[in-house]
Amino acid sequence: MDSIAKSHGLVSKIALLPPLSLWAVTKLTVIGLVVSVFAVVFYNYFLHPVAHVKGPLLAALSPIWIVRSVAGHRLNRDIEALHRKYGPVVRVAPNELSFATESSLKAVHNPGPSGSLFTKKGTSEEMILRLVFPATNLLTVQDDAAHKTLRTALQPAFTAKALRDQEEITQQHVQATLDALATAAKTPGTPISLTRELGKMIWGIVGHLSFGQPLSIDQLDNYDHRKDLHAKVASIMEFFQYMASVPVIGSMIVFSVVTYRKLFGSSQHILGKQELDSHIASKRSGKDFLSAILAAKDAAHLTQEELYSNMTLLLMGGYDSSYVTLSAVFYHLLSKPEHYSRLQSTLRREFASADDITCIAVLQQPLLNACINEALRLVPPINGHGSHRVAAKGTAIEGIWVPAGTLVSADIYTIQRDPKCWAFADEYRPERWLDESNGPGTPFAKDVRTSWRPFALGPRACIGREMALQSIRLAVAKIVFLFDLTLENRDMVWDRDVGSHFLWHDFDVRVKVDNARG
Repeated sequence: MDSIAKSHGLVSKIALLPPLSLWAVTKLTVIGLVVSVFAVVFYNYFLHPVAHVKGPLLAALSPIWIVRSVAGHRLNRDIEALHRKYGPVVRVAPNELSFATESSLKAVHNPGPSGSLFTKKGTSEEMILRLVFPATNLLTVQDDAAHKTLRTALQPAFTAKALRDQEEITQQHVQATLDALATAAKTPGTPISLTRELGKMIWGIVGHLSFGQPLSIDQLDNYDHRKDLHAKVASIMEFFQYMASVPVIGSMIVFSVVTYRKLFGSSQHILGKQELDSHIASKRSGKDFLSAILAAKDAAHLTQEELYSNMTLLLMGGYDSSYVTLSAVFYHLLSKPEHYSRLQSTLRREFASADDITCIAVLQQPLLNACINEALRLVPPINGHGSHRVAAKGTAIEGIWVPAGTLVSADIYTIQRDPKCWAFADEYRPERWLDESNGPGTPFAKDVRTSWRPFALGPRACIGREMALQSIRLAVAKIVFLFDLTLENRDMVWDRDVGSHFLWHDFDVRVKVDNARG
């Protein structure tokens, strides 16, 4: 009874305390926040398991460095600069490491004997994919066995025979671009956006192959608009990724991402939904990707949502990577016109007319492939940060212990410009890929070609690599064969002016077009 009386007395005394003023509550809140921030910063700098890894001070203390880089569209250049300064391993955020060696690329993306050591779960990439795709697809599936099953189901669309069968569709859309350039050649002094024409061509090819019929230019414009919106929130996703490790906040973030997609729509509302439904309803069989996937649908147990999600992935991945690469190829060829002239002369010796230029024929053109490979080396369509992973369990990379839960990436952009692997690493030198130019005693003899990985590697490497290269080879060969192009915006410097976050952003190769002479 005495204890009860005492407790009542304590409650009474507390009740008699004057109520806290709004100012007092505000002060306590501010003090609490300051103490919390100080504690987090102190832990990140002194006690975090990767605190010993070199990097900028701001990156060690908070996610501000990486968020600022993504928001400023300088990601590729900024991370490369860090590696040049600090070496092959850099801390780019409190819980994130960037590696820049071929062996680290293999370690992150190749599964070990007991399966993958790294997962996408908890990455900003996963959040962005939640925004874009309505259901699981080849890019978003987490489980290795499920990924293998799905990839096997999609593989028939990318065999050598399938690529040969798809040439008719590719030629059709390349010809439409040639017609547009021929029209532009009638007024050779008037510049046009080559990037825009190439984008429409690739959209036509990949859309046709994905859904069995071409998608409209309005759909392309809608997609580009949505992509610009997603680019603007990329830095927010970086911050969300950091905050997602906090249990309650993490749940709120996931809810916000799902709600955003419901409110603003996913790709399902803008890309090929009507075409997909029409294709399924007609039960027609063609040479396109969708026909191959429909044939494997039962085996892969794909739902209607998953089927659409995979087709959308093939469209978006094929479009973004191919039209960036085509723009990069022509930018570099035209920045130093001697490269363009040499390729044009070579093609005109090899082919009597543009009709002779086929997908099979261009495979046997070393200089053409060298020009494309070199553009892919300098401007890989994806970067390492855009495909970063979380360590599922502790492991060592490059002699650095990576604790479970740590974000890691292998930066392809930096690896493919590493002076230790490439002579004249920052220069466009197509000749490095020619047999006669890389033998003993040549400047390129010590190039480490195995560090050329523009399409990534491992079981999750780009499934559409050969399809993309087939379209790129054919388009470059025919355009160079038929037209003399002059770069209009000669003050443009790709490495300086073109933005990068998870993708390349804000580039436009403008040219004047004339019919090829001779």
